[in-house]
Amino acid sequence: MSTFNELIDFTRSTTGTYLDSVVYGEELVTNGTFDNNIDGWSQNAGTVSYVSGRLSVIGDGTVGRANIASGIPVTAGTTYSVTVGVEGTINRHFVHFGTAAGSSDILGNFTKAEGTGTYTAFIVATTSSLFIQLGSIGSDTSLYDNVSVKEVIGGQVSGTPLLRTAAINEPRLEYDAQGNALGLLIEEARSNRFTESEDMSTVQNNLTVTSNVIIAPDGTLTSDLCVPTAANTEHTVTDQTTTIGQPTALSFFAKYGSGDYLLSLRGGGIGEDFPSFNVQNGTVVNAGNSNWSDTKIESVGNGWYRCSSVGTPTSTSRFRVQFVSGTTRVFVGDGTGHYIWGIQEEAASTFPTSYIPTSGSTVTRVVDSAVATLSDFYYRQKNGSMVVEFTSKYNASTELFKRVCEIGNTNTSANRIMTYVKTNETRLSSSVYDNTNPKYGATLTTSLPNGTGVYSKAAMAWETNNAHAALDGDLVGNTDTDVSLTQTRDTLGIMRSPTGTNDTLTGHIKSIQYYPLRVADAKLETLTS
Repeated sequence: MSTFNELIDFTRSTTGTYLDSVVYGEELVTNGTFDNNIDGWSQNAGTVSYVSGRLSVIGDGTVGRANIASGIPVTAGTTYSVTVGVEGTINRHFVHFGTAAGSSDILGNFTKAEGTGTYTAFIVATTSSLFIQLGSIGSDTSLYDNVSVKEVIGGQVSGTPLLRTAAINEPRLEYDAQGNALGLLIEEARSNRFTESEDMSTVQNNLTVTSNVIIAPDGTLTSDLCVPTAANTEHTVTDQTTTIGQPTALSFFAKYGSGDYLLSLRGGGIGEDFPSFNVQNGTVVNAGNSNWSDTKIESVGNGWYRCSSVGTPTSTSRFRVQFVSGTTRVFVGDGTGHYIWGIQEEAASTFPTSYIPTSGSTVTRVVDSAVATLSDFYYRQKNGSMVVEFTSKYNASTELFKRVCEIGNTNTSANRIMTYVKTNETRLSSSVYDNTNPKYGATLTTSLPNGTGVYSKAAMAWETNNAHAALDGDLVGNTDTDVSLTQTRDTLGIMRSPTGTNDTLTGHIKSIQYYPLRVADAKLETLTS
């Protein structure tokens, strides 16, 4: 059986995030807990010793270093979780990990660690050995414990939720927070205009921000505790100005801290009836007025929620994440607050997409592209059938002909067999083309869910003068008896056309089934049930 990577040519020229369901492999560090000694670790500089179940590093006035004596066995190309516990002065200790003793070839580090805590990073091994160096700066003392390296094994049903970053050209096979497979994530290009998505201290107004205090949805210690101050005013996190009349998808991750405050989305001159969220029980308290749409709160695991809504501004005032006391915007803080992370502002967007991290500037994630060469499987030019299970998000008022899938040619828009969202009519259509003449096998007039996470199964079956389609167990439309299939087709586009990504439909593809024959209409109904 062919694998995904053997059949599908997937590209994306930037990284992209997705929610995975993971388990962790066995511990690879022989002595990282230092229960009785520091065996397996060597002094590189300063003073290295065993102190009450921890490894102590004292700088010699310049630096102190302890190296792991032997390389940790890893597999190149595999992702690992590196975790280190440290007690020390803020910014006076460091952890380096790389491919050589002394970690001169650094794969990552915790040089900017904020102080005492447990830090985690995710790295991709490039060789068969991983080395770790624990350090202290100047004459300071740093104490280390619970040094751990474990393989991250993704795609596990009922695993632990983890927001992961897929590398350039790496497909994103996504899961929900309960460990259920969602399928291949395909998204259009989007930009996050909120320039400091994770550092709340630089974009706060009347909040006391304690940085990097708990684990964020991506498994790193980067989430900030935000507490409204004692000033009798509004308490917000805000960044960019808005454009009047331009829909903007706003989203942020939040976790309950303490107290009764709600978190809300405000700004853009939209008014007092704004979306608000209870992050203690994971509910939408208010969806907002008619200038807000698609308000939702979604669990991403470990007590974290992603809150989102789409606002259409009536002024250029900045959108913001805001603490509210019931419906009261102006109040005196009582010392309680919540954790906020991963704020996103997507302009000209009617629904939010996957998280795009920023750090000082706008960042763009480009479009996903997935195609398959028909000659790589048993494709027949004269007849066939295909069933696609998918869920999607689209702008129902403006976007036309976004593809669910299309069998066609890379060099021409003619000669194609396709299933697409005809969004101005809120329906799915299926067509067979020969040269430039559309031959409609069927028009599926049943309305499709948009952005609800509900999956549909659409099918087409075709042969000369005999094409039909089905949706979710029912035949739709009439059999087309005027179909010519004389042209050669070479490529399958998945959520896009073979000729380009301008017709990309955002959503998940759970499965594609192709049959090198025209199945009977009754079978189409069965296959889509």
